Amino acid sequence: MRAAIFVGAGNPLSIEDIPVPHPQAGQALIRVDRCGICGSDLHMTSGSSFDVAHGTAMGHEYAGEVVEVGPGSWLRVGDRVTAMPLVGCGDCDACRADTPLHCAQLKSMAGGYGEYTLIDDRYAMRLPDSLSFADGALVEPLASGLRGVRKLKLDKATRVAVIGAGAIGASAMFWARQLGAGPIVAVTRSRRSEALAAAVGADGLVTIGEDMNERIASVLGGPPDVVIEGAGAQGALQQAISLIRPNGQILSLGGCIVPDTILPVLAMWKEPLVHFSVAYGVGDFRFALDTLEKGAVEPRAMVGETIALSELPAKFEAMRTTSHAAKVMVDPQAT
Repeated sequence: MRAAIFVGAGNPLSIEDIPVPHPQAGQALIRVDRCGICGSDLHMTSGSSFDVAHGTAMGHEYAGEVVEVGPGSWLRVGDRVTAMPLVGCGDCDACRADTPLHCAQLKSMAGGYGEYTLIDDRYAMRLPDSLSFADGALVEPLASGLRGVRKLKLDKATRVAVIGAGAIGASAMFWARQLGAGPIVAVTRSRRSEALAAAVGADGLVTIGEDMNERIASVLGGPPDVVIEGAGAQGALQQAISLIRPNGQILSLGGCIVPDTILPVLAMWKEPLVHFSVAYGVGDFRFALDTLEKGAVEPRAMVGETIALSELPAKFEAMRTTSHAAKVMVDPQAT
């Protein structure tokens, strides 16, 4: 089978022929139909201290069809599924609290940039007939946004600003709207994502620059009660502090991987409540899938391009430095 392998920072992903794995007890093998390219994959192959190990099969936002099951699996050959790519032991305090990322035995089930990959059936979910494999591959980034937005107190009067309109920013806007927020504005470097922001629930888009605070307040009807940082760039957290009203709420979702600087005295003056959030639990994954099944098709606007596996290495490197759709999908079966 063909799969994209990380062979070291500064090198494109390598499309290699590797053996097809076979599922053990509680596992299944899926034929991957779609896998989204995540910004974290770019971060974790950039030469930082967060890089994955050389030889790692990449890709964690996937959906596909079950082609083989291990002993005792509840799944059946032919099932259309998505699955969580981060799995815990299932029995520790973290797993019982539905925070598997904090499990001491956390295991990655990545491999979606390949024709086949293994999944843990405890973290697998069947796709309803109404949803496509591309929808299934959106569940993972949507679950990440959901977990963070659920930490916030929102009501119909809550004014929300979201910094960044990539996949995480768009997911945050979608969930803020779904969970009952008031006016929402996207804050971006350009107007390229204006249509996407509107599609997922934003009431307007403001570009970074002169009079930004005043323009944001004009869209929202006042300064933001909530600022969600979804850019993952240096300076974005300080920008959130600058935008937030006194005693507001800040959510950091972007995942900056380098040291960043804030001005503590400004944060002290405004006294915001700052939340950090990462990944998801089974409940978040299920809620995201159920929301799509109920007809919330707005996140489909995130998908701008679908490429073949052979195109992935070049596209992956280009995404480090050039503008791209919020979500680029890979079809590992395409020639």
